[in-house]
Amino acid sequence: MSRMTLTNQENTATVEKYKNEFCQEVEAILSDVFPKKIIELDKLYKSDQLKLTRAGEVKEAAKASLKEVMAQKEATSTPPPAKRKRNESSSFENGDDKMRFATKVHCNHIVSELIGTLKPEIRELIEYCNKIKMWIQLLIPKIEDGNNFGVSIQEETISEVSTFCEFAKGSFDDMSRYFVTRGKVSSKIVKYPHLEDYVKYLTELDEKQFLHIRVFTNELKMIYCCMFDIINKNLEKIKQPRSQMSSNLY
Repeated sequence: MSRMTLTNQENTATVEKYKNEFCQEVEAILSDVFPKKIIELDKLYKSDQLKLTRAGEVKEAAKASLKEVMAQKEATSTPPPAKRKRNESSSFENGDDKMRFATKVHCNHIVSELIGTLKPEIRELIEYCNKIKMWIQLLIPKIEDGNNFGVSIQEETISEVSTFCEFAKGSFDDMSRYFVTRGKVSSKIVKYPHLEDYVKYLTELDEKQFLHIRVFTNELKMIYCCMFDIINKNLEKIKQPRSQMSSNLY
């Protein structure tokens, strides 16, 4: 009885060609791209863009945007009418509400620029992680009894890369939450400019996000370092999970 196959020989050859080209691409990423990424991210982390003393600049940028809000409030504020009819109670007829809709609160340009710098790096890391997982998956041999130590190393490596990938994906949510939180606080400042706590919270929020970006940049570098180190140390078992000598013993 002939062995069952899923495709004909021509299609099998096409898939094998793709697998070989894909594996070569991933190995080139590991050997050439990862070391460069480690150096680039280390330079970014140590650059003037992310120096610790810049946290003060971030807070000043937040205060500057709030000064604009106060100036807009003074320019657009109008005294309330002496009398209002009962059917004119809509919030859109209220002078303060009109002012709130007309007031523009700018985002912190320093934090926004840094987020714009990091996002492509995060997307790239996620793409590399997915490629590495697929590369190792393609190297896993068919299921057999015994001699599966190398396969366990492959599976453990996939698990580690998946953890790094999920961590990177979570950073997108963190950035989105920052903008949502900042927007809510800004709206409170427009509505209640006399409450200094909201103003203080906004400046502290921007400083916190800046420090988070600084730490996360270093963590991106460490992820590349860890993945490179794990794969480099176990490369022989990853590429050849079952040695020929061991196979001949069974």
